[in-house]
Amino acid sequence: MNDDWAYLSKSVGIDGEIKISPDEFIVEEIALDGTILELNKKIEKPDADVDPAEGKGKFTHFVLQKKDWSTSSAIKRLSKALRVGQKRFDYAGTKDKVAHTTQMVSVFAVGKEQVLSVQLKDMQINGAWTSNEKVKMGDLLGNCFRITWHGEVPDAQEKVSKISEELGGKFPNYFGPQRFGSIRKNTHRVGELILRRRFQEAAMHFLAEMGNEENEEARVARSHLLETNDFSLALREFPKHLKLERSMLAHLVEHPTDYIGAFRRLPRQTSLMFIHAFQSWLFNESLSARIKDGMVRKEDGEIYCGINAYEFPDQEKAGVDFLCGKLLGYDSEPNEREKEILAHHEISLSDFEIREMPELSSKGGFRALLCPFRDFEFNGNVFSFSLPSGAYATSALREFIKK
Repeated sequence: MNDDWAYLSKSVGIDGEIKISPDEFIVEEIALDGTILELNKKIEKPDADVDPAEGKGKFTHFVLQKKDWSTSSAIKRLSKALRVGQKRFDYAGTKDKVAHTTQMVSVFAVGKEQVLSVQLKDMQINGAWTSNEKVKMGDLLGNCFRITWHGEVPDAQEKVSKISEELGGKFPNYFGPQRFGSIRKNTHRVGELILRRRFQEAAMHFLAEMGNEENEEARVARSHLLETNDFSLALREFPKHLKLERSMLAHLVEHPTDYIGAFRRLPRQTSLMFIHAFQSWLFNESLSARIKDGMVRKEDGEIYCGINAYEFPDQEKAGVDFLCGKLLGYDSEPNEREKEILAHHEISLSDFEIREMPELSSKGGFRALLCPFRDFEFNGNVFSFSLPSGAYATSALREFIKK
């Protein structure tokens, strides 16, 4: 994350490190009924009436526990184990890879006994039942976190307590560093180049930009591509684990100037991620400027929203509990601050309507500016707290660590 984003609290932080291993970053989903899907805890719920002729009980809901698996990779592995297509699966929300997590998943037309019989490395099923409906994205209230901190500050407990009191249960709802690429940190830059219609640059930035690339084979391959612009050589050199890059390169070998077509070889959600990352960067910039100015209050075009059963922000409910700022898109009406930010980046709202790739167009939306955290504790060297869906634990901990 950009270290220039403003802090809401003014007290000195505790420095140190977090997220060293999956067992030190635990995420447990909070289901819509308020149930916390705890690690290693079996969840039992009644089955729906099963009558395939009437479409009853055609989905199996299950609690997936995983360690060091991204959600998408875990689903891909489950689909292979159950011998069904990945499109049969749905889930409430994505979870970090380098973490130990639980989450609700559903699969179409696979019996619960078959699901419960799955045995895979670093995965387990903590309960399954039949349902008439699939699990939908957003079908959760939030997530509970337990995160280990590594540091040597003797008065850490006192400092954390002081910062917690200063924050008053809310922190800046910044998008976390994962949003911008956890390793190369260039996702938003690719999105910006797409919005500028500089598709060749965007493709080359995604393929060849080094950033903090850790894999030596990948570093060499990206460097060679940048030097030679030889897609055939790159396809031979890029390591097998870079599947997205290799998919684009395979297209460019056959169609060397068709960069839009190369992006279309990626899953749509992956390409949308580039655009959303740039929107997120603009949101962070705006929020940071407002905190520096001491002006986190309603500005033109912003809205308030209510809360859900867990007292987290819920834009589907009317209320005045949380102020929501804009995620800028082609349908947004920018206020003066947002106009200045767009002008600084030389981007217009109409740029978010991408005629060349309409599937990536984004009309914009809203996001709570300050995010609540609940059930906060700091015991020994472990932070525990609950956050709404879509909020970043790294952004919450940033206020305490101030590295």
